[in-house]
Amino acid sequence: MILDKEKINAAGIGGDWVMGLSDFVRYSDLDSYNHVNNKVYHAWFENLRMCYLIESGFDFIDKTLAMPVVRSAKVEYNMAMFLGEEYITVIRCSKVGNTSFDLDYAVHCSDTVKARGNTRIVMADLVEGKPMRLADEIRELFVLRDKAVS
Repeated sequence: MILDKEKINAAGIGGDWVMGLSDFVRYSDLDSYNHVNNKVYHAWFENLRMCYLIESGFDFIDKTLAMPVVRSAKVEYNMAMFLGEEYITVIRCSKVGNTSFDLDYAVHCSDTVKARGNTRIVMADLVEGKPMRLADEIRELFVLRDKAVS
């Protein structure tokens, strides 16, 4: 289930998070040690990122427009997660530039942050392979809604 800022706060998660996704650990998320495989956190962040970007006004249909492309991705694993655990993954934009922006993530399970992540997103012309300027209205949204540093 997608969560807005109000529902995130009601779940006891503080901070400037603007969107969340509530879910639980599935058997297919596990590795041979019976805890969540490292690559799964990237998938969780990707799923939430797409919901967040679409909600923020990005158009993924018209390929002639600037497209957000992941430049780098990082995950910090704090504690193992196991089958059946319920969690909330949250997202916000923390920094915005002319052609790129940073998205921060956290995986909350009860009162514990199990993992944190960050992606640097670059706006690109997919045909030319060149960076493109982030639209002013998106930059303004990130600064006002997410409290991103510019």
